[in-house]
Amino acid sequence: MTAERTLTAALDLAAASAAVRTAADLDRAVWPGLATLVAAGSLAATGFDGRPLAWPPSGVPEARFRAVLVLRRRGGEACVALHRGEGDFTARDVALLHLVRPHLADALWRAAHGAPTRTLTAREHAVVARVARGATDAAIAHELGISRRTVGKHLENAYAALGVHDRTSAALRLAVPPA
Repeated sequence: MTAERTLTAALDLAAASAAVRTAADLDRAVWPGLATLVAAGSLAATGFDGRPLAWPPSGVPEARFRAVLVLRRRGGEACVALHRGEGDFTARDVALLHLVRPHLADALWRAAHGAPTRTLTAREHAVVARVARGATDAAIAHELGISRRTVGKHLENAYAALGVHDRTSAALRLAVPPA
């Protein structure tokens, strides 16, 4: 896969992860995208709720090579094991998995615990919208006439409301509203 196609696949996976609300969403969009990103034939996972997950749904065949991601969030742990029949996972594959790890953690958390119920306040929405445009905290503070610390607090509260942990995930969640 070319570098451009790899980046596109990683961004598509992040966007698909932002739209997850249930375990079925993982099967539909996230797992196939993850498998494509690192050329895995199948995967097995344990969600934050301890539920075993597998893709493809027909079952995970025996594989010779495996890469495992351990995901931690709020004192819980989930695990995703990707399988290949031929060819070990490369350092590039592992780097890609680490790149998408926070998005997978958010998706698995929402699949296990449901989407957060609180909507963003108008100010939180304004801050996250500016983050989505690429603005820094200082630029947002200047534009809205508030301190950088207040911007940080609005982002912290928005992360909790959106069920995410970083700027990129918040911007993606704002772009992909709940179903």
